[in-house]
Amino acid sequence: MADDRYNIYRSTVHWRYAMARPHLMFFDARLIFFIILFIFHIRWWTFAVLVFAIAGFTVASYFNYSLENLMRLARSKLVGAFRPAVSYTRLRPMVEYGADALHTSLPNSQTERS
Repeated sequence: MADDRYNIYRSTVHWRYAMARPHLMFFDARLIFFIILFIFHIRWWTFAVLVFAIAGFTVASYFNYSLENLMRLARSKLVGAFRPAVSYTRLRPMVEYGADALHTSLPNSQTERS
């Protein structure tokens, strides 16, 4: 097979494994930020942040959530159920097409004063 000479593990490598979550042993590899924070700034609060991060990532992986899914879940809970197709900034402003647009004259009471 032509694919075996490029595969150093002698197993089949598929494109679908490219999106797998990175792991350091049995932890999520994104915990490296918290580990480096604790190593460079050893305090009780950084240790607590590291422990809470490990616990959070472990619970998330137990429920098959990744970091991206958790952030998307938090955003959807924060924003709510209403999702407009067009953002509020791109909507057209409300304009009153009343007497100014039609160039009508002022009422008689105001014209008599001037």
